Amino acid sequence: MNFTTYLEQKGMIQKTISRHEREIEKYENWLLTSLEKTPENATKKDLINYLGHIKEARNLSNATQSQLLQILKNYYSYLSQEQGVNNITALVKIRGIKRTHLRPILTPEELDLLCDSYYYFTQEYNPTAKELRFTNDYKNVLQGRYIALTLIAYQGLQVSEIMSLTNENFDLRKATVKIYSSRKGAERTLSLEAHQLGSIIPFLQSNTCIIDNINQLERLSKTLKTLLPKYQDFTQIRSSKITNWIKINGLRKAQYLAGHKNINSTERHISGDFETLKNDMNNFHPLR
Repeated sequence: MNFTTYLEQKGMIQKTISRHEREIEKYENWLLTSLEKTPENATKKDLINYLGHIKEARNLSNATQSQLLQILKNYYSYLSQEQGVNNITALVKIRGIKRTHLRPILTPEELDLLCDSYYYFTQEYNPTAKELRFTNDYKNVLQGRYIALTLIAYQGLQVSEIMSLTNENFDLRKATVKIYSSRKGAERTLSLEAHQLGSIIPFLQSNTCIIDNINQLERLSKTLKTLLPKYQDFTQIRSSKITNWIKINGLRKAQYLAGHKNINSTERHISGDFETLKNDMNNFHPLR
């Protein structure tokens, strides 16, 4: 198996694979011309010298240098797997990179609670005179927001994907919604929950889309913060669903369901679950 096939099996898109190939070619040329070596017999010191060289030669930021190091890590993982080469990238890190943490993960029960709370909110809410001036059927607007919330909570859709949904995306006989490929997500067909159909079917009979204005989602998010203090934003809901998918279905199935073109995007959500476990330990440990 060659390096390109290895990357394809990891779920990388062609653009990412091409960048890997370009950077590995530059690395091989530098080793050959500067040290008369190949990646197979290079040392960790050689690798560190190369990272320092490209940082100075290309005036790279620490973040970009870290991205290039990850490409080299992928390459040496391949060499280690296919040829038994010593992985000299192990434990090599770029200093000065600010770590990013995923948002606190919502459990399936909390996602249910969030959706149920908003549903009851829509049933009891009385629109203001100002809101009625913009639309006579404000209950229909609230219903669209509720459906959008459930599509994030149960199908893990992105905001941009919800904005592009029309009647054609739904197969109500099969209880599925089809998401078409875009710059941010891969094509996939997702099953709808039975309780979602009770809202979606009558809604689509009189509407051609779920949400027609991004302001609708902003108002939805503002309301959710009052209903569940732990809620932060839609990304948190989607991340929670992906984390739960990984637990139940495994990494590859979760990648498909989430529409990730790169498996690395799915793997990020594993660390999110560890972060939640650490927070729970800190908050509820008996010795605290």
